[in-house]
Amino acid sequence: MPICLAGKDSYAGEKMDWTIQPEAIDALFSSTISNTQDRLDALAGTVLGQGIDHYQSQKYDLAINAFKRAAALSPFTDNAAKAYNFIGQSYLKQEKTEEAIKTYQQAIRIYPQRPEFRIALGDIYTKEGMQAEALAQYEAAVKFDPENAESRYSLGQAYLAAGDLRGARDEFQEVVRLTPTSAAGHYGLGQTARAEGEMTEAVLHLQQALRVNRGFELAYVELGRVYADMGEFEKAEDLVRTLAVKQSDKKTTLQQYIEEARAPQITQAYSPNGFNTLSGAKTKVSALHPAMASAGRSKLFSMNVSFSKDMDINSIINPANWKISRATIKDNGGVYNKGLTPPATEVLIMPRPAYVLFDEKTNTATVNFWISQNDNADATIDPRHIVFKFSGMDAYGKAMDTSADEYSGFSGIA
Repeated sequence: MPICLAGKDSYAGEKMDWTIQPEAIDALFSSTISNTQDRLDALAGTVLGQGIDHYQSQKYDLAINAFKRAAALSPFTDNAAKAYNFIGQSYLKQEKTEEAIKTYQQAIRIYPQRPEFRIALGDIYTKEGMQAEALAQYEAAVKFDPENAESRYSLGQAYLAAGDLRGARDEFQEVVRLTPTSAAGHYGLGQTARAEGEMTEAVLHLQQALRVNRGFELAYVELGRVYADMGEFEKAEDLVRTLAVKQSDKKTTLQQYIEEARAPQITQAYSPNGFNTLSGAKTKVSALHPAMASAGRSKLFSMNVSFSKDMDINSIINPANWKISRATIKDNGGVYNKGLTPPATEVLIMPRPAYVLFDEKTNTATVNFWISQNDNADATIDPRHIVFKFSGMDAYGKAMDTSADEYSGFSGIA
């Protein structure tokens, strides 16, 4: 039914019809609303830009206020979505994790099908060690947008962290399918292969990732770890040098891993108090120290044994992890007494040290052991072929390199 604004009137003797049709009112209202919202959207874009300027200047409180105004001016739009993301990132820059979580949770309620908010929230949960919560967000992101490679990659990393290697492999293969020219998928597959113990496959995927992206620093680190796991330390060190040339702070990360992965070795040994390891068979015990000229006399001698890396102090000072013995043909120390049966005058060698001290600054153990003169004061010993062997571990739980876990005067540094 027509709506009359002022009834009917006449003008210059003619009757005028002031009736306005409903369609005209709807068009006028829609045009007004549309023009108003267009202006608000434009204003929101301007305010968003101001917020980004504040964000880049690290003025995060001002940035958050601007982003909130932008989201209010133009709700449910791309500008508002960008504003929510910047609000969350600003809170993270301020280390206000709870506020960031609430921001992304609110964004998810408004934009339930946009994966970027779920990925961002999942990343926060991952950093906070909340693996189950992170996994749920990544799975939801993939559910709403299964063709999104970033969601697939994040889910693959979550599966990898949770030990679900099959799930991780499936997701990273999807990343390769969706983005065949991207390095991320091959990087993830390289990580997964390494976790599975498939080192050759890991090398191939990581090399492919680096062919695609020569600046992918994490791939250099992961490939270096694989080489270290394989015992190919020179190749791993080459990658440390590559990262150094790139002035990457990841160099230290890889160098530390190589240090931990490398089995510890004995690097040198010497006696600080007269146990001359250059003396050979039938050396008079009395020649080791003047005090040993007396019959029945005992003296504590020491060997300082240095290691190639940080060692576990409790392992070092435990006498049970040390063995002192006469060298046999099976040892690196040659053969005691030239392989002949030791004479009756030969001293008794105690298989364990009396006690062991350790200097953590120099990674040097002081192995203290007794030698006793016999009742006739004519005891003999072959210091050159006494073997000091350590079977403990380093500070990272790594067992000794079996090719360099013992020392004798004959072998020098094993």
